[in-house]
Amino acid sequence: MRLVYVDESARSDRFYFIGALIADPNAVRSIEAGLNDIAGLVSTHVPSFDTRSEFHAVDMFHGRRDWRTVPLAWRVKACDLVAKVLARSTATFVFRGVDLIALHARYRRPHPPHLLTLAHTLSEVQRQLGRHDQDALGLVLADEHHAGTGARRSLRDFKYAAAPGYTTDALHCIADTIYFGPSHESRLLQAADVATFFVNRARTIEERDPRSRRAVDKIVANVRSITVDEYIWRP
Repeated sequence: MRLVYVDESARSDRFYFIGALIADPNAVRSIEAGLNDIAGLVSTHVPSFDTRSEFHAVDMFHGRRDWRTVPLAWRVKACDLVAKVLARSTATFVFRGVDLIALHARYRRPHPPHLLTLAHTLSEVQRQLGRHDQDALGLVLADEHHAGTGARRSLRDFKYAAAPGYTTDALHCIADTIYFGPSHESRLLQAADVATFFVNRARTIEERDPRSRRAVDKIVANVRSITVDEYIWRP
C-alpha cells in the first residue's frame, strides 16, 4: 500500500495543477521527520518561529502568516531543505496540469478543471503503482479545502469504468475513497504543497531576479529528481 498525498495549485485563470506525492512507509517516516527537523532548525535561528508551523509554500515564498517574521534567507533555506528531504526519500512525484484557456477554447461545456486534473493525476498514479506490482494499491489523502464531495463521487465512478475525457482505464489501483484532512496537521501534505508550488512556478513564471531564479531552479531540480511524470494537457 502506498499513500498518495495530493495538492492543488493554480496560476490565475491560465492553468490548474495537481501534484501527487506517492510515499511508501520509509518515505512517510523520512519526510515527516525531515520537515520536523527543518522546523526545529528554523526555530533555533528565528526564536519567534513556532516549530508547529505549516510548510505552506505560498506563505514561505512571500513571508506571510507563520513565516512573516522569518528572514528571506531562512525562508529560502527552508524551501531548499524541504526539496532535499524529498530528493533523498523513496517517494515519487506526479505533476499534472490543464491549460484552462485552451480547455475553454476547445469545449463549450468543459469538464470542471479540478475533477479533470484529478482524474488525469490519479490515472498516472495508478500507472506508476502498477509498474512494479499489478496488485498495488494507493490510498489518496488531500487537503480538506479541496472539493471533497465532487471528488469522492467522481473517484467512485472512475473506479468502476473509464470515463471519456477523464480516464482511459478504471482506477482499480486506487483504494476506497479520497480522505480529506487539514494540511497544517500533515507534514506529507505540506511536502506535496511545496513540490507542487515550485514546479508550477518554474513552468509559469519567468523569474526576473537572478537570485530568485537560482533559488527556484535549485529547489525544482531536487523535486524533479523524484518526479516520474510532469505534463500539462492542452486540448
